[in-house]
Amino acid sequence: MNAEPSSLLFDRARGGSPDAVGALFERYGDRLHALIRLRLGPQLRRRLESRDILQATMLKAFRGIDRFDGSGSRSLMAWLGTIAQAEICDQADFHGRQKRATARETSLDGKVEPVVQRVRTEASRLQLQADSEQLERAIDALSEPYREVILLRSFEELSFREIGERLDKTADASRMLFARAMAALTLKMRELA
Repeated sequence: MNAEPSSLLFDRARGGSPDAVGALFERYGDRLHALIRLRLGPQLRRRLESRDILQATMLKAFRGIDRFDGSGSRSLMAWLGTIAQAEICDQADFHGRQKRATARETSLDGKVEPVVQRVRTEASRLQLQADSEQLERAIDALSEPYREVILLRSFEELSFREIGERLDKTADASRMLFARAMAALTLKMRELA
C-alpha cells in the first residue's frame, strides 16, 4: 500500500495523476465495499452484486475526482458513500424493471442463469472473511436508526454535527444515538459469536 499521506494523494489525484487516484481507491476500497454491502441490506445483497456496485462507484468517482472538494479521508468516504448510495438505487431500480421484463421473455437456456448466480455467489463468499460476515449480520439485525448512525459515523466518517444534519437531530443527540448503537452492536456480536 502507498505510504504517501492522503492529503498529498488528493492533490495529485485532482491534478490528474491516475496513480494517485488508484492509491486512494486502494486505500479506501475495502471500507467502501463494506459500506456498500451494509447499505444493500440482506434482501438486496441476494439480488445485487456488491463488487459490481463498488466498481461502478469507483469508476464514477474516478471520472468526477475534479468535482471532489474535500481534502481528508472523512470527506472522501462521505463523497464515495453518496456516489455508492446513488448507484445502489440505480441498480435496484434497474433490476426491479428487469425482473418485471423477464416475465415476458423466453430463456434460451434455462441452465445458464443459475450457474452464473452460483459462480457469483461462490466468488463473493470467498472474498469475504468470517469476521466481516459476522459484523454484517450483527449490523443487519440492529434497528434502522442504529444501523444508519453506525454507517454514517464509522463508514462515511461524518462528524456528529453532519450526522445530526442528515438525521434531523442535534450533534449531542447524534453522539448519544451512536453510543447506544455501538452498545447494541457489541451485544449483538457477542450473541452471534
